[in-house]
Amino acid sequence: MDENQESAASILAAALMASSSPAAVSVATPSLPPTPPPLPPPEPPTAPPLDLSLYLVTSSSLLPAGRSLEDTVEAAIKGGVTVVQLREKTLDTRPFVDLAKRIHAITRPLGVPLLINDRVDVALAAGCEGVHIGWDDIDIDTARRLLGPASIIGLSVSSQAEADLAAASSCDYIGIGPVLPTPTKPDANPPLYSSGVRDILASLPRPLPAVAIGGISSSNVQSILYKSRPPSATPLAGIAVVSAIIAADDPEAAAADLLTLSRTPPPWAPPPPSQTTIFTDFYLPLIISRVVTTLRTIKERKPLVHHITNAVVRTFSANVTLAIGGSPIMSDAVDEAPALANIAPHSACLINMGTASLDDKQLYAAAVTENNRLGKPVVFDPVGAGATPMRRDLAAWILREAGYIDVIKGNEGEIRTLAGEGVQMKGVDATDPPASCGDELVSIVRQVARRERPTDILSDGTRTVLVRNGHPLQSLITGAGCALGSVLAAALAVSRDDKLSSCLAGILAYNIAAERASASSTDERPVRGPGSFSAAFLDEVYEVAEMCARGQSEWTGPVNLEFR
Repeated sequence: MDENQESAASILAAALMASSSPAAVSVATPSLPPTPPPLPPPEPPTAPPLDLSLYLVTSSSLLPAGRSLEDTVEAAIKGGVTVVQLREKTLDTRPFVDLAKRIHAITRPLGVPLLINDRVDVALAAGCEGVHIGWDDIDIDTARRLLGPASIIGLSVSSQAEADLAAASSCDYIGIGPVLPTPTKPDANPPLYSSGVRDILASLPRPLPAVAIGGISSSNVQSILYKSRPPSATPLAGIAVVSAIIAADDPEAAAADLLTLSRTPPPWAPPPPSQTTIFTDFYLPLIISRVVTTLRTIKERKPLVHHITNAVVRTFSANVTLAIGGSPIMSDAVDEAPALANIAPHSACLINMGTASLDDKQLYAAAVTENNRLGKPVVFDPVGAGATPMRRDLAAWILREAGYIDVIKGNEGEIRTLAGEGVQMKGVDATDPPASCGDELVSIVRQVARRERPTDILSDGTRTVLVRNGHPLQSLITGAGCALGSVLAAALAVSRDDKLSSCLAGILAYNIAAERASASSTDERPVRGPGSFSAAFLDEVYEVAEMCARGQSEWTGPVNLEFR
């Protein structure tokens, strides 16, 4: 080994000895990135918003022969049902759970929640989306604990007290009802009607989705939704039905029809027009212009007025209708009501219950329903509404259940009766006249207009006009008050965009014609009392209409209006 090799070996030996020494060991640790913070747990999937538009409540007892509940529910969902509640009161637990599982196998793939009526245990066993409970069932806090925060829980509400309790709870929605009497739940609470639903919605302590239930069908759904809408609160989120779909021959078509109607503005209640500013601003020249135009249009279009009226006033009402330019027809036949609503492009229906009986309900319902469907105006004259219990009940039934009424025409006693005051009328006459234009009566008229949502003879609940024209002899002609309804119907038939101004046109023409009749007395043609006044009055109604047809407004000189 040469010198160089010895030197290299010595260096290597020294290095090996040094590396074997514990003090000299040095281990290099690789550089690692800092440990990231733990990821938050994944959020649970967000459930779609609860759509209560068309809520189906089942009842197997109502199924047509040969059709299963499963087929009915599937068809109804295809037609537009957005929520299904399984309500089967007669089933034991095991068959109820089995049925719920079969129905859930249909609703779940279609994205429609299935709720179980009353039975939290069945909802848990079937894995449904939630329950609907009443106040005699399990309490909502317990139901929420058992079902969890993501489940849907609905509560039945039939009074303001229950609505307040529901709003303070953790429920997801409320079902308000019954709206109308319904045979599907004979033990239900007294009906609330549209006005009761509206009162509950208006006074809810917090916004809460709500559906109306009880007696709802395709013939009344639009009226119920419109009349139950509160002026400054959240309206109904939808409707709940049972027999209207379950018992239908074609549940898919029935559901589609109900959904379309509920989402379509009713033809008889269009959005407020811009013309309403003529009363907001109380600009008299514009009001007079609108009055003349409305009356001229009556002459041009000759609207048909279907009179369902009392036998005492038919002749006079027909003559007044002809004088103003309309075409009268008198018919009390139920089978004719749909045809008469369809017979002319411009028409209206006048219902006068002067000689009515409870047997006339079918006639009234048929006339109102068909005219509502076509968007034709309906004028209601509750003659003698405060005279007997039968008349009070019939008038209340017409307003609550027959359908939508555009105009209520009545004297003071009749309007007070409709407002809920205990007025005892001696017949069909008005009460004492001194109160007629007082603040109290104006308030009552507004109250009735707001509650029933028609256009009242002088008020639509917001705008109020007092007409101080007319003549005392009008009250001495049999049928003079009833015949005003004919004029209002004719005006509404040709001008529906602002019902208040149309009614004002008819009232002004009628009352100023009375003033002109009295002033027209001459030696050759004296007006000495009701008989001669009646003939002169008809002539003046005709003459006012003729002047309007010529575009003349001179007859409006005596107009005496007060706006409130």
